[in-house]
Amino acid sequence: MALQQPIWNPTLPFTGPILGGLSEGKMVIIQGQVRYPVKSFVVNLVCQNGDIAFHFNPRFSEGHVVVCNTQQNGRWGPEQRVCNIPFQPGVYFEIILNVKSHCYQVSVNGSHFLEYSHRLPFHLVQKLFVNGDITVNCINFAGSAPPPYAPPAYNVVTATNVGGMFAQPHFVQTSISRKQKSKNAQGFSGVTLANPTVPFCAAIPGNFTEFRKIAIVGNVPFLANRFHVNLKNSMTGNIALHINPRFKERVLVRNSFINGAWGSEERHGHAMPFTPSQAFHMEITNLKNNYRVIVNGQVVFDYTHRIPSRQVDQLEIAGDVTLSCVQY
Repeated sequence: MALQQPIWNPTLPFTGPILGGLSEGKMVIIQGQVRYPVKSFVVNLVCQNGDIAFHFNPRFSEGHVVVCNTQQNGRWGPEQRVCNIPFQPGVYFEIILNVKSHCYQVSVNGSHFLEYSHRLPFHLVQKLFVNGDITVNCINFAGSAPPPYAPPAYNVVTATNVGGMFAQPHFVQTSISRKQKSKNAQGFSGVTLANPTVPFCAAIPGNFTEFRKIAIVGNVPFLANRFHVNLKNSMTGNIALHINPRFKERVLVRNSFINGAWGSEERHGHAMPFTPSQAFHMEITNLKNNYRVIVNGQVVFDYTHRIPSRQVDQLEIAGDVTLSCVQY
């Protein structure tokens, strides 16, 4: 299976190749936000000759329905319609199109949504098309499992619709599967939050031990001033790592807060990796002597431990940022 890098913040309408085409077990992963107001948006899996093998079309203006179809030789087939649309204006989403031998399996925000039986052979699909009233943060392609930051189909914590668009997450307890253990081996404890509210604060299960990772997928608003990510100790209030993008200063500040006082700031390094109106994927890895921070696939900085990393038991995110997924 051909490797394909994530596509960040594509302009719509978007048309792009699917390297290696589709095969059983391959997944197309789309993360974004529904605009407000919204009429509809579309995701098409397109064959080389222009036929549309799978047309996925949420329509808010037709009674909140999702329409699926196939277009062959310029003609649409019979529609497959599903009510109870799982998208909301202004809310972040994740769509996973999973290629099965008999169908496309569609999950939204980590929950199974629908299946669409193949009307054209999936191996004919060569391109992806996305358009409509949404903003797309990331398009990714994966094999048998989603990438580390994508909410998987197990142990998912989704934002509920009760109390507004960005309500507090609802925790779902599940037994540990082999897939979860594999995820743990990659440095995550298996906790995934979809669309958490900001300010965000959560306990880190088992503390932030060596080789553990935290992944944050979010979006910086257009008029952002600053936001911060803190790795803290809940008992003392010490902050082992303070990551603070300051957009007016155009600088990324790193520091620690120990025994009631800030230490010396670190500001040198790469150019600001965060941009207003753009999505980002940040990964924090705890190494033996330092934290390594990667943004959008690029190493941004290493930060030497100033207090033992085993003291970190809390993650805090606040400021001018919206979150679509947090995993730790």
